[in-house]
Amino acid sequence: MSHTIVLGVGNRLGGDDAAGTCLVDMLNQRRKKAEADAPIEITAIDAGTAPESYTSVIRRHRPDLLILIDAADMGLPPGALRTIPPEKISILSFSTHHMPLSMFISYVERFCGKLLLIGLQPERVQAGTHISEAVRTSAKKLAEAILEGRAAQIPPLE
Repeated sequence: MSHTIVLGVGNRLGGDDAAGTCLVDMLNQRRKKAEADAPIEITAIDAGTAPESYTSVIRRHRPDLLILIDAADMGLPPGALRTIPPEKISILSFSTHHMPLSMFISYVERFCGKLLLIGLQPERVQAGTHISEAVRTSAKKLAEAILEGRAAQIPPLE
């Protein structure tokens, strides 16, 4: 059985910056309803603003696929989803993190078969606001894609 770890990154108090953490909630709710004989074992973790706190989990489990989900200003319409190649990470604006995502990725990529960074275009990231409908809808679609093993089909950021 294939093992996937999903790290949802973001701040629950920052509007659409909560996209990654919201997606983890959706995955955990849907996984409980899924059949026990699913082809993919998924561990979904709310990493908040400190994904580096979960390096030991990644090292211990050595997943076939590690998926990082984060709100990223990619200059696209709200709710747009893109896989972000490593060379484009430094030119994008991500939510507030304790450590740059590029540094985190360069460390953990040796502990997993494949790594996907998926950016979700926010509409608003103001403190005290709720997640927008466009981002919530995209997070639901992404949760379904992950559960069905289709996350790698999300188009890359060009």
